[in-house]
Amino acid sequence: MDKAAVVVTWCAFQPRTQALAAALGATVCNISSALHGRKAWLPLRYLIDAVRTWRALNAARPRAVIVITPPVFSPLTGWLWCALHRRPLVVDCHTGTFHDERWRWARPIHRAVLRRSRAALVHSEEDEVLVRAWGAPALLLPDDLPRICATPNPEPERLPARVVVAGRLDDDEPVAAVLGAASLLPGVQVRLTGDPDRLPAAVRAGAPSNAVFVGLLPWPEFLSELASADLVGVFTSDPHVMSRAAFEAVGLGRPLVLSDSAGLRHRFGAAALFCENNAPSLARALRQALRERASLGQRSTALREILHAQHQGALAQLRLLLD
Repeated sequence: MDKAAVVVTWCAFQPRTQALAAALGATVCNISSALHGRKAWLPLRYLIDAVRTWRALNAARPRAVIVITPPVFSPLTGWLWCALHRRPLVVDCHTGTFHDERWRWARPIHRAVLRRSRAALVHSEEDEVLVRAWGAPALLLPDDLPRICATPNPEPERLPARVVVAGRLDDDEPVAAVLGAASLLPGVQVRLTGDPDRLPAAVRAGAPSNAVFVGLLPWPEFLSELASADLVGVFTSDPHVMSRAAFEAVGLGRPLVLSDSAGLRHRFGAAALFCENNAPSLARALRQALRERASLGQRSTALREILHAQHQGALAQLRLLLD
């Protein structure tokens, strides 16, 4: 007898994937290897991951397969297996599927696979319009939200105030501008999550004394870091990103400051303050948000219920598609 659906991701851990599997009563298949992150070995890694995915699906014999993309080879493998075994395929498309230059060449493959899927899950209205224009069955599935605080909320008058800038220190994050803003906020501790080894040594060395690199945290510790913050900032130069950390901050009822983009305004405009990605603008927004932290926290709590309802509605549609 066929077992539950399987959610396949070619990485060691993704919070969205774990939550999606739990909501659907599915099992998670994390395909990762020691070659992860080694660009020179990518072709071999993708081949190995495809073989391991095929073997895992053969062993599980799931009633449906959900795969995460990119990389494009994951849904391609899933589609081939589902076509041979007559199982429905769902593809969860992260925003890089459509907007990352590294995957532009794969658009025709994604288009072909998504048109043959039961549903193509997307993160934003922009991507929903694009996928529907391809003739594929798009379903907007916003991220899930943590429903309880990982630690008690901070005291309202704690000094120094603690701002957590949530990210990975990736290339799209304006880290230099954040550090410049920290230098303009000497009475505030600015804590940056993510791997500091991604940054040039000169950037790390030039950080002001009130900036703290807390490292790339395990997910429960990351949530605790957000929950204990007076304020959460999430900043990116990518106008297409739909930041999961912003969902998590709202889920934890934390005041929120975001980079100004149309997509983020549409999703979080009811709760967040917005700013440009330069030091003076960041500092002004963070200073204002700290003054208004009580009302901003209330706005995040109110938005949490709206986003949760949207997420649950999308899950209900997905369950119907898989029945």
